[in-house]
This record gives sequence, C-alpha cells and structure tokens, in this order.
Amino acid sequence: VNGNYPLGQERLITMTLTPFGGLTLTQQKALAICPKVGALLSMGGTVYIFLKIFASNRLNRPNRPEVVYNRLLLGLTIGDFAYALVAFLSTWPVPKDTIYRDYIWGEAGNQTTCDIQGFFSLWASLMAIVYMSSLSLYFLLIIRYKWALERLQKIEPYMHGLAWIFASTASVICVSKDLTNPFIVGCGVQSYPLKCNSSKGVPCIRGENAVIYQWILVITPTVVGLIFVSACMIMMYATVRTRQSAAARFRRDGDTSETVDEQISEDFRRAWQFTGVYIFLSMPPLIAIFTFAISGKESFIIAMLRAIIAPMQGFFNAIVFSRDVEGELIRSIWDTSYRTHARTLAAQRSKTSELSSNLARNQSINQINTPACENEKIDNSFVTRKE
Repeated sequence: VNGNYPLGQERLITMTLTPFGGLTLTQQKALAICPKVGALLSMGGTVYIFLKIFASNRLNRPNRPEVVYNRLLLGLTIGDFAYALVAFLSTWPVPKDTIYRDYIWGEAGNQTTCDIQGFFSLWASLMAIVYMSSLSLYFLLIIRYKWALERLQKIEPYMHGLAWIFASTASVICVSKDLTNPFIVGCGVQSYPLKCNSSKGVPCIRGENAVIYQWILVITPTVVGLIFVSACMIMMYATVRTRQSAAARFRRDGDTSETVDEQISEDFRRAWQFTGVYIFLSMPPLIAIFTFAISGKESFIIAMLRAIIAPMQGFFNAIVFSRDVEGELIRSIWDTSYRTHARTLAAQRSKTSELSSNLARNQSINQINTPACENEKIDNSFVTRKE
C-alpha cells in the first residue's frame, strides 16, 4: 500500500497522525509481547471452564435454572477464547509494508491476515458484550423477579441468537467495507491511514467511513452494555438488601427464610463478580478510544494497560467460576457426609427403639406374672401356719 504515497508524504502522515508521536524499540516490543501473556492466561481460563462445564454435564441438568446460566457462560467463554487468541497473535497478522512499519515490532502478515484478525477481534468483543448483558439479565430475573426454569428457557434462544447474529453480521459488514485495517497494536476497525477522514490532504486508502462504524459497532454497544449491566446490578443489590433485612426479621420470629436468603446471596455473588470483571476490563479500551477520539493522542501507559488487561476476561471468569465448582464439591462432600451420618443415626435410633420395645414387653410380662407369684407365696405361708 505504500505506492499510494510518496516517501516524504508518508513520513509526514506517520508523524502527524500517529497518536503516540513516536515509539522506541523497547516500547514497540512491549506493546507486541505483553498482550500474549494475558492472552495465554485467558485461554487457559477458558479451557478450564470448557472442561468443567462438559465434564460435569452442566448443560443437561433437568429442572434447574443453572442450566441456562451454564449455557450463557459457555457462549461468553467462546467469545473470550476468540478474543484471547486474537490478542495472542498481536502484531503478527499486521502487513509488513504499511506506513507504520517504523512503529511496529513483529509484523509478519498481509491484508488477508489483517482482515481475519480484525473480524474476530470485533466478533469476540460484541459476543462478550451481548453475553455479559444476557448473564446480567439472567441473574436479575432469578433474583428480583424469581423466574422459574420454564420462563428462562423461553427467552434463552433469543439471547444466544442476538449474540451470534449481531456479532457475525457486524464483523462481516466491516470486512466487506474494508474497515479492518492495521495499526501499531494490531488490526481492527479503523481507517488507513489513521484519521484520514478528518485530515486535509490525507486521502484514505481503506476505511473511509471507519469512524462512523466505530461509533455504531464498537463504542455505542460497549457503552450501552456497561450501562445495562450496571443497571441490573443496582436493581439486584436493592433486592438483595431488602430480602436480607426481611429474612433477618423473620428469623427472629422463628421463620425458616434463611435458606432462601442464602441462595439469593450466592446468585448475587456470582452476578457482581462477573459484572465487576467485565466493567474493570472494559475501562482501559474505552478510555483509550475516548481519549483518542477527543484529543487525537493516546498515552503509552493507557495503551499498555489496554494491551495487558483487555485479553484477560477469560482468566478472571475462570476464577469466579472455580468458586462455583469448589462450592459444589464442598456441598457434595458435605451432603455425602451428612447422609452417611443421618443413616447411622437412623440405625442407632432403630436399634434403641427395638431395645426399648423389648424392655417394655418384658416389663409387661413381669407385671402379669407378679400376682401369681405373690398368691403362691401366700398359699405356702397359710399351709405352714396350718401345719
């Protein structure tokens, strides 16, 4: 693509439109290598979730709302794995002959590899947004509105359909309109050269309307998703606080609402942890996007945080999910021990009851035989006196 610009104009464009203003070789290596570390951790976390879901047969548990939760988590994990894989590739798919070649370390691809990376980067991001919103809605429905499994299963197909159709359609549109283009940290939805739409004398080689599509397909869904999951969390928190207060009053009156309250607290614990991970990991990319959109510049520190943190959702989700697995294991051990103890107590009670019954029967027999013995003694004493 360099043939479209004279060398002098190419250098001028690179110096004026690159948001970093210049990168040392060490900084280039850091931006290229650091995402691989977080991506490896995330891929390991997603594989752990896959194995636990399928090994424990969590997708086929009848009459339990958790089956919907596990299927939604599986969809989210698929998106996390795809994004982690894209992040691990980092600068490798970037074409070697771009105007950013003095700012990138490790590029070894072409436009086709760049399109593939850009496609899956957007696809995985949109999958995460929709599935995270669906998980938040799931927790809201079971905690606040007490939906049963039958009602959840009626809306579950729409959740999966929205995620897959929206993410796939948006990604195909971007690739077909040449909106997936190279940059310093990899390929994504952007113009080439960067900011060519708003810079006079800099014609766009690819992605002339990339800014519009960034706002429609990247920034707006991200912001709407954050607002939605935050609103769900606020409503869930209000519900849990209200029910905990009510449960405390009922327990003082001898009611047994504590078990219901524990289940609500467990569901809320999952909800706020998954939501907290999503919000935390969404902040660096969102800050970078808004900073660049407003000022046209991007801090190297923000770029590093984005490179390190953004790919790690699968890793943190695995930590949250592992608590569910550990909790189920502990509950299983506890239930097994409790049932064994209960059977032992039942056997002891049965034996004690049998002994008590035998003792009572012997006492009854003794009471019946006692008068005869006393009469026999009286008769003997009478005979003795008579003699």
